[in-house]
This record gives sequence, C-alpha cells and structure tokens, in this order.
Amino acid sequence: MAFLFGAEHRAREEIDAPPTGVRLRAVRSRAGSATRAWRAEADSDIETSEGMLHARGGQDYVVAHSPDDRAVVRGDIFEATYEPLGGGLFRKRSDVVLHYFTLNRPVVVQTLEGPQHAAPGDWIMQGVAGELWPISSDKAREKYEPA
Repeated sequence: MAFLFGAEHRAREEIDAPPTGVRLRAVRSRAGSATRAWRAEADSDIETSEGMLHARGGQDYVVAHSPDDRAVVRGDIFEATYEPLGGGLFRKRSDVVLHYFTLNRPVVVQTLEGPQHAAPGDWIMQGVAGELWPISSDKAREKYEPA
C-alpha cells in the first residue's frame, strides 16, 4: 500500500463481477488438511487483513484457516464446496472447479459478506455461485492447482 500525504491510499475501483476481457483460469482445491468451521450463531463482523466480513447468524459459516486467517462463507456455498470430517472439522472438496483472474491494479472486491481489498496480482476467485473473493497469489498457489 502507498501512503499519500500521511494517509493510507486504497483502491477506489469496485468490482462485483469479472471485468470484460479478463482471462479466467480453472483451478480446484489441493488435497488439504482439515480446517475448523462453524455456523455463525448470531450476526457478527469478522476482521480480516483484506477488510471486514459480515456473518449472518444461522446462515453463514465461519471458516478458520488459522487463528489470524478467517473467512465467511454463505451456507449453501459452504455445503457445496466443503466435506464434513466430524468434530467441527471440514475439508475443501477437490472435485469442485473454481475460476480466478488477476488484475494489475488494486480493486475493492464486493464479496457476498462485504468489501475486500485486492492488491495487483492477487487472485480474484469466482466460486460456484458466481461469487468473488480475493486471495493473495502466494496463498492461492498453496491452496489451489490447475483443473
């Protein structure tokens, strides 16, 4: 991020769909380890490094990839893309094909759960319901492989 006259400069362009002309690439989740997830009991806000996400009580799932890395996933999307392992543990399904694109500029991605900041080169994922979310390219390469 750049600082302009002492103030943090953030992307002003907002997207809620892939821009015209971007190249969508197909990926699937790598066979991964278990992650803890739970259905949000009440409406709540979850702070992430990319922005604030809103979880709807009784509807959305909170996924804890690590203590400092959480996501909010709409219930129907979570159930289509994660498999239960028992004891509150889940694993992302590796048979579900997702798509992503990258941009050479910062943008604000309007996700289902709230705006998230994407830096140039971040992967902007498109999920099973057309929903978008950003993920750093380093983290994305760890989690996804070509489909």
